[in-house]
Amino acid sequence: MGYGNSRFNFSGWPYQNRIKIKYIKIKLQTRDTVSGNIEEAGIRILPEGELISGVVEKHSRFLEEYRKEFEELDSRLNQFEEDEKNAKISRARMAERKEVLKEKRQQYYHQAEGLLDKELFPKLDTVTADKIKEDIKKLKGHIEPEEEQKLKDSFMEHLQGLTLEKEVEENIILQTRARMEDARNSNLELKEITESEKQLEEDEGNKNSEITKNKPQHKWLSSKIKSHEDALSYWEKQKV
Repeated sequence: MGYGNSRFNFSGWPYQNRIKIKYIKIKLQTRDTVSGNIEEAGIRILPEGELISGVVEKHSRFLEEYRKEFEELDSRLNQFEEDEKNAKISRARMAERKEVLKEKRQQYYHQAEGLLDKELFPKLDTVTADKIKEDIKKLKGHIEPEEEQKLKDSFMEHLQGLTLEKEVEENIILQTRARMEDARNSNLELKEITESEKQLEEDEGNKNSEITKNKPQHKWLSSKIKSHEDALSYWEKQKV
């Protein structure tokens, strides 16, 4: 085969072969032109090793960024879940304490009424005794501590006058007042627990909202980390 100015001379070849060779000639000319243009532009074609190192560096950088964000978000979500567990325990304890306080409050009023039934009621007429029992029933009802305090003060003032009139021992008044004060303190604690329960419920709602909002991002970051870990593992092996 001879060579001429056209790099290939295939004038005597069959038509189909001439077409194929002409195609190769065009491809070679195009490659030479591109290479020449790149060299003239001062662009350096990176060796394979440098290209792989660049890819490894890119995946490593993304991994570092995603892992940092994931760890911060994961820690926050774990804390929310831990707080939720603690809140459930607190609510259970509060519910138990409320039942105890309700029972104790009724017991204190029952003790006060029993004391008066023994020491004062026998000295009173039926109407007056029934009125005192009705007042105690109101005090024992489900009322706010502030209202309970007002009723108790009015009750004790009336009771003080009756005990003086009927010559009942002062100690009876003192014991009755003490039992009623214990009952009111139980009611105060009940109110505090109820308010704490409301605050817990509000906090839990906010945290559940945060968990719902951040879960998709948490899942997305986990997926991206896995993807970049796999890619990094692959390209690290190509460096060997």
